[in-house]
Amino acid sequence: MDSSSFRDKMLSQITIGYDWETSNNFAEVKLVTNDGISSSYKIHNLTEYLLYEDFSDNYISHCKLIVNDSMVYLSLDPYDELSKEIDLDNDCLWFKGSNIESV
Repeated sequence: MDSSSFRDKMLSQITIGYDWETSNNFAEVKLVTNDGISSSYKIHNLTEYLLYEDFSDNYISHCKLIVNDSMVYLSLDPYDELSKEIDLDNDCLWFKGSNIESV
């Protein structure tokens, strides 16, 4: 999984929740293509997120996904898409957790 899994798709739903079985927060991001094909991704052990977005344009044209041994960072509206740095101050729609999976 990389940034292309999210890019050029439309955002259809964001869910922030709590899993009582694992006692952890999560974020689920649901996307749809222009062809109507849906996909869904879940970020486990959500530690931080920012939803500072008016959602007037739900089409994801830029995306940043950083995954390493200890965390995952997904920004659906990055200030600098090519940077491998996490930019919590300038990105407007991001999630940070321990791992991500396609669901």
